Amino acid sequence: MTETGRRHWLWVAFSQELLLYGCLVHGAGREAAIPKGEQRKAVQFDGTDAEILQTLLDDDEAKLIADAALGQSILDLSRQGGPDIVLSGSRHRLVDGFGRRARPTETYVGVEQATLSDLGWHQVLDFLKDAIGVDFRRASDRLGAFDVYDASDTDDGDPQVEFSVERSDPTQKLSCPEEFTLSANGTIADACSVHVELQLGGEPVFSRLISLRPAVSRTVTAVPFDHYRMSVFDPSGLLIQFEEHPLLLRVGLNMSAMGPNLTINDPLARSAQGLGTELQDRASKVRMRSTSRSLIGAQNDAAFEIHRTTMRALTHRLVPPSGSDRWFQRGIADEVGVIAHFNSLLDGARVSAGTIVDPYFGIDTLKRVISRLESLDVNLTVVTSLRETDPETNDQKLDLLHELETVLRDLRSDGIPNAARRLRLINLIDGPRQAFHDRYLLLTPHEGEREVYLLSNSLNRMAGNWPFCMSRLEGAAAREAVRYIDGLANGRDISGSTQPTTTFQWPSP
Repeated sequence: MTETGRRHWLWVAFSQELLLYGCLVHGAGREAAIPKGEQRKAVQFDGTDAEILQTLLDDDEAKLIADAALGQSILDLSRQGGPDIVLSGSRHRLVDGFGRRARPTETYVGVEQATLSDLGWHQVLDFLKDAIGVDFRRASDRLGAFDVYDASDTDDGDPQVEFSVERSDPTQKLSCPEEFTLSANGTIADACSVHVELQLGGEPVFSRLISLRPAVSRTVTAVPFDHYRMSVFDPSGLLIQFEEHPLLLRVGLNMSAMGPNLTINDPLARSAQGLGTELQDRASKVRMRSTSRSLIGAQNDAAFEIHRTTMRALTHRLVPPSGSDRWFQRGIADEVGVIAHFNSLLDGARVSAGTIVDPYFGIDTLKRVISRLESLDVNLTVVTSLRETDPETNDQKLDLLHELETVLRDLRSDGIPNAARRLRLINLIDGPRQAFHDRYLLLTPHEGEREVYLLSNSLNRMAGNWPFCMSRLEGAAAREAVRYIDGLANGRDISGSTQPTTTFQWPSP
């Protein structure tokens, strides 16, 4: 090992020679050590085998790893007894982590994604956060990648400049600070430039470039602020430190006076019997409480905050902000507006496919909606649940599905390209009942994550009889809804609520 005193940390997690995450962190410190049992170990993520490899490298060994990644697109772990992992694209950026802020980092992504179940990936996320302190829920593009994390020879992890706020008179009324102090530590050899940006209530209120000499503190009078951003540059103009933090100026407190316990014996409580004590208690017991709220901390200008809140509510009412959620009033104008909005969402320039899940998507809806869709480039799937009742008229029609097929053929012969080329329709039933209940629109964009919308009504008459609302789902609700919709589109109910049977499919398989 090259005797420079400088060591570098290599840490890699991989499964079947596919990368889960890896990093090469320069400047690990002279006292760093890795227990022998931690240098190579096997782990499992929902039954899938994986390995963790970590070691300390000298300058030459670290250079070999970094050069192979850069020049050959290979993470070469052969010297450490590991595999060669193929890498592909890379990106240079400034990354926080491992005790340092905004360090130059080269991120190389793996060619293939490791094959794990969703539960396995959840376990990977938790394991990585515990093992190396990186929350990949906030850095998703670094998952399955290899980071070469740079640090200069003089970077010991301590901030070169400290930002502090002190209250000169502890007895004065608590308010937002109006001044701050910058302190340069002794590791800075030359004068540096510090760019300080201050915010109040999410709005920029102050921006200044400040010169700071080594081992000097400087107090600056500014304006009231509750958030700061500080960038430190060396004499050559290179960014050497970055910090951004809100100030903890207000703390909300909720105090609850607990009341008596109530026991409920209704059908829900009886249904939970025998399913475990915890579930049974949650279904049958209610703890009454009364809550009071209070706020401790600095207060903003009350008159200004009241004005801003009032005017924001007014403008949002007059001109609602554009977004994914939409409300359509009852009436023909908004019924046409619903179709226009669907056209904007099902635009081939933005999405490649869409799925409409609607148990009452019948013949009239097919004519009304499909014939008015404009894009010729979207693969559209409609999942419905028709039996022998026309959803538009409530009339019994024993040949409803045969009539539906006739309408589809007529649409094709009338030259409607959507129905003729890109439309797939599937009808599901569960014995004598519908195979599903809720209504959804699922979109698959050319780029980015899939989008799923919950629809308040069926598309038969949409906003013709009732107001129509559609709201985009986010987070876990969106993830589970996408899985559920994909299942229905393939004739399955993954929730286990029904046992659907496919009674009609267009085009015929």
